[in-house]
Amino acid sequence: MQRFVFVIAVVFVFILASCTRMNNAKKPASYTPASVESQLMNGEPIYAQTCATSTCHGTQGEGIRSATGFSAWPLVGADFQSRHPNAQIVFDVIRSGGEPNLRALSDQQIYDSIAYELSQNQITLASPLTSANAFTTYGAAMSGQAQGGLFPPSDNAVIINTPLNLSLPIAAKNEGLQLQLDQIAQATVIGNTKPPAGGVFLILVIVFNDLSAEPITISPDYLRLSTVRGDLLEPQSINLHSAIEKFHTQIIKPYYGASALVIFTLSAPGQFDQLIYDDQAGNRSTLDLKP
Repeated sequence: MQRFVFVIAVVFVFILASCTRMNNAKKPASYTPASVESQLMNGEPIYAQTCATSTCHGTQGEGIRSATGFSAWPLVGADFQSRHPNAQIVFDVIRSGGEPNLRALSDQQIYDSIAYELSQNQITLASPLTSANAFTTYGAAMSGQAQGGLFPPSDNAVIINTPLNLSLPIAAKNEGLQLQLDQIAQATVIGNTKPPAGGVFLILVIVFNDLSAEPITISPDYLRLSTVRGDLLEPQSINLHSAIEKFHTQIIKPYYGASALVIFTLSAPGQFDQLIYDDQAGNRSTLDLKP
């Protein structure tokens, strides 16, 4: 009888723990973590179910090895930390992905999972991780410096360290949409593609947030880069190897944003002025890329 009661008790605890994890993973899209402890509790099952799996980054976050290195990079350790200078860069990698299990996560759920991931890297948070503090949240071998480089690093782009004099991130918003710039870099070569003589490629990592109550279609068709000469440049389809996916047409909804990588061709380094997004439906945002 005592053994029967013990078994029932163990099963009950297991079911309770499982239900708690499921409830934590199904938090409302708009919630704010009450504490770091509650955020880690929310983030653990998301991390375990969508990131640290045998088909993704390894059950211990150790990465998936290939003949030349990693087919999926580690989520823990020096490699992860050196490739991601801050928590926002980690968010951009995840939020750009098109897998259904990732698209089903709200922005805050992604930050919760990153908070747990940081804890697995022995990085202690002073407050819950959110969009407001992710760019300034880092630790261990994460440098915190995202100026002028491209993260995670690309193996087919030659980045030039031209001083850009920008304090990232920068953002602009209206009533419906916010556009934020998280990374800006210039490259002289991407794969086998070179710009015209004297020119460079401008690489941007941008984030969209739906501030309205309705879904919004975002598209590179609505994005332009103005130059110092007044030209308007369109995004280029160049095969840059990056963990952050290139900008493509998609639908976002409130609390479920999108991150993306965009490439423009410049006639010379530094010949950029503003990033302009205008869908002709009232969602216009302009980022000044020069101080």
